[in-house]
Amino acid sequence: MRHRGFTLLEMIVVLAILGLATALVAPSALRGIDSWRRRAELDSLLDQIRALPGNARASGRAIVLSDGALKSKDAPLRIASGWTLSVPTPWKVNANGVCLGGQVSIGNSYGSRTIVVAAPFCDPILRP
Repeated sequence: MRHRGFTLLEMIVVLAILGLATALVAPSALRGIDSWRRRAELDSLLDQIRALPGNARASGRAIVLSDGALKSKDAPLRIASGWTLSVPTPWKVNANGVCLGGQVSIGNSYGSRTIVVAAPFCDPILRP
């Protein structure tokens, strides 16, 4: 009579192979997830910059971007913890939604980038 199923040795071999495969794949998968998270946070900032003209029109007030404005309680741009934002030269978006253009520098432990904001629509251009 023939018994169906797997032996304990076969199951141990399969588990060892699965463990080895997981150990090889996990580090690159974690790096990929971290890279995706950083890119999503950067995309969120770019979306906030694109929304500045609409925000200025909706509030009826000009939005001035400077280092001081970024540190205020009602900052026009927000970014996740672990990132730093700075504005080398202050620039503004008029109350009618016209963007005068400028730059925003963003950085984290992986490096820094410059975002050039093109007038008159606040189109962000990411520079290395």
